[in-house]
Amino acid sequence: MTKKRVIFMGTPDFAVPCLEALAASDRFEVIMVVTQPDRPKGRGLVLVAPPVKEAAKRLGIERILQPEKLRRSPELEQIMSFDVDYIITVAYGQLLPQKVLDHAKVAPINVHASLLPAYRGSAPLHRVLIQGEIETGITTMRMVRAMDAGDILLQDKISIDANLTVGELHDKLSALGADTLLRTLLAYEMGSIHPIPQDTSKVSYADAILDADQEIDWHQSAVEIHNRIRGLNPWPVAYSLYHGQIWKLWKSQPLMQTKTQGVPGEILQTNSSGITVQCGSGCLLLSEIQPANKKKMSVEAYLRGNSLTIGTTFERKVRCTE
Repeated sequence: MTKKRVIFMGTPDFAVPCLEALAASDRFEVIMVVTQPDRPKGRGLVLVAPPVKEAAKRLGIERILQPEKLRRSPELEQIMSFDVDYIITVAYGQLLPQKVLDHAKVAPINVHASLLPAYRGSAPLHRVLIQGEIETGITTMRMVRAMDAGDILLQDKISIDANLTVGELHDKLSALGADTLLRTLLAYEMGSIHPIPQDTSKVSYADAILDADQEIDWHQSAVEIHNRIRGLNPWPVAYSLYHGQIWKLWKSQPLMQTKTQGVPGEILQTNSSGITVQCGSGCLLLSEIQPANKKKMSVEAYLRGNSLTIGTTFERKVRCTE
């Protein structure tokens, strides 16, 4: 049996299981990997390869391209010079030119970490948790020249636990994505794929996470703040100010008292279980924190050598208004 030829495009850890699944398949051959350029990281600004590049090298894939911008690049011409059945993208980071999409003999396919048409965009993992969704999943779609707008090929759903973090969701969906991708390709090979246009009336977007998304607004409900904290754990991490210094907030639990005991952000109680903070509605128990210039730790560990004054408050940055 002749293997179908695949060009794989992806960049972060999330894309690696899909690449590994393709490389292990006896039906498909990854003839080329396209990923983002190496980027400087850390205090020494050392160039670090993207995870997909490292995985491709480990898997023995020789053709690895890293164009800064794919359009009008020399790498684009290399891509066009190879016959290919499938072009597959998983969190690649660039929209593909139409001629690249058209170059795939069978289909250009994208693996997206949401149940499209909901949460199109770059941060679906974070946004579904921040919004308190109870389910999400993987969608494979036939790519078009618009962000996450192509016809749906297959979808797989998972339920979301109330305490699931974005790191845990990342691992669940990256593994599921590899399985969904292979089933999509096999359905194409069997002629049983039936693309479904997206319902544009149900489109929502998952915009990139900004600094403003990380800062806690204590006027929100305890559940909303809890969802934000877990939706940003372990990256880029929610924070608040305490005595003018940034405290990162890692783990929490809503305490649904209905009676307001203080102003939003006020510390009501501290003990080995955590710090109880008044929210706009309900209270939040902070159990894992990272005070300024310290390592991440449990509140219990912090209180062994430090104290917090009841009645003091977590604050927000002063925002300039015009």
